[in-house]
Amino acid sequence: MNTSALPSQAAWLWRTATLLFAGALIVRVFAVTATGFDGLYGQDAYAYFDQAMTLRAALLQGIPLPPGFHWPQGYPALVALMSLAVGGVPIAAQLVSLVMGSLAAPLTYLVGRRLLPSGGDGAAVLAAVLTAIGGQAVLSSIVSMSDATALALILLSMWTALEFATTPRRRWLLALAVVFGCAAVATRWASILVAPALAVPALRGLAYGRRLRHIFPALLAAALGSGAVLFTLFHNQAFDLTSYFRNWNLLNAVWGPIPEIPAGTLSAKAPGLLYYLAPLYHPAFLGPLLGALAGWGLWRLWRDSDRYRSLTLVLWAGIPFFFFVGLPLRNLRFCLTNAVPFILLAAWGAWTLLPRPVLGKAIRVVIGLSLALIVAWGARRIESFTSAARAIIHTVHSVEALVPAHAIVLTFEITQSFEHHSDLQTFELFDQDEATLGMLIKGGCPVFLLTQPDDIIARWQNQAPGINTRWLEDHGSLQEIEAWGLYTLRRFEEHCVHQAGFPRAEAAS
Repeated sequence: MNTSALPSQAAWLWRTATLLFAGALIVRVFAVTATGFDGLYGQDAYAYFDQAMTLRAALLQGIPLPPGFHWPQGYPALVALMSLAVGGVPIAAQLVSLVMGSLAAPLTYLVGRRLLPSGGDGAAVLAAVLTAIGGQAVLSSIVSMSDATALALILLSMWTALEFATTPRRRWLLALAVVFGCAAVATRWASILVAPALAVPALRGLAYGRRLRHIFPALLAAALGSGAVLFTLFHNQAFDLTSYFRNWNLLNAVWGPIPEIPAGTLSAKAPGLLYYLAPLYHPAFLGPLLGALAGWGLWRLWRDSDRYRSLTLVLWAGIPFFFFVGLPLRNLRFCLTNAVPFILLAAWGAWTLLPRPVLGKAIRVVIGLSLALIVAWGARRIESFTSAARAIIHTVHSVEALVPAHAIVLTFEITQSFEHHSDLQTFELFDQDEATLGMLIKGGCPVFLLTQPDDIIARWQNQAPGINTRWLEDHGSLQEIEAWGLYTLRRFEEHCVHQAGFPRAEAAS
């Protein structure tokens, strides 16, 4: 055995991983600097950031930790720690996403080296590049949410489990895999769906050389560690994990229309079975050309290597897919949980065809076209996404300049933006009922409603936003003041006031 080759091989391995991390980070930093996006948008990102700042205050002031949060606390905890170094500013949350999202590329490479057969380093590099430039992966890395961080932790857990499978004497690797796996679940609960895939290399390592006496203690330790994390999640009353299971229905896999999703989009039209195969055809991940090679890659992997590799990838891709298709939800970011196995299989399928004289040329064209399509889609998607975020902030400032300082503004889906970027009294329309609305309109302050009226009618007619809008219309009138894109600002006027000729435009100025 040529032992002198081992250090150089290890050096090459870490040099490649470092370059992949640097390249992925450059892509993400460029996206941030080119768009000026601070990572905050909608409701969820603000909620994560606010929770992180609450945790930060608890750490700095030595006060008890705050009560339950709607989601697992892992990501806010990391942001709180980052904020101790950079301050309680939005960049703290975005930095966590940037770094963890960039780590996904080298970790994909390291996982691919263990899951693909000998000679698959090139395919692992290709898969890592696809992860580095994939539009959804990049977008999730610049947004202050948990998706990119959970992906990196899943990959860390998988990598350490695979290392244990090949070097079972280093049992500390199994403990590390459990720690990273629990951290992933504590960051995003859906990460637990990858647990069966992680168990395959772990059990292989435990059974290696018939060392079966170590299986039970290790599994017990893993179960206790995972149980502690799950108890924390379920014990947190604000985090209702069971709601996902209550709403799960296998019919969603074949039934496309989802009322809560904007009509006319792929999300609304496609049944779950088709939608959550997006890693195989959507340019946010692979695109249709490269994605078509995943089946060939699985066949070659099953035929040419240890079956545990194929089983690991199938479970990693399949179990989250089965769960997601039954949800009455559609979101491409959910696919990050199980996108990497699809990417690895497609990369391996392409790599095995490259040596063929004629077909290899076609595969090179497929790879080039796919990379170009992925980059083009990602650039367009990130620009449209960040433009929409900027438009919301512009709307907030425009409304603040238009309405009286003591006004009450009822909003839907952008309430957090108002709370962070204006001094107006803002209330979330979704959280109101007849009693609270009655108190607001009788409080003596002018009341304004800022929503997307067409969206309310199409998606929320029979839920709180639609019900509350109709209540306001029944108890007065909603007089349009101004519109910004899809958002319309309307002033509520009670019937008696409206009939008396209350001045609308002047009062709003």
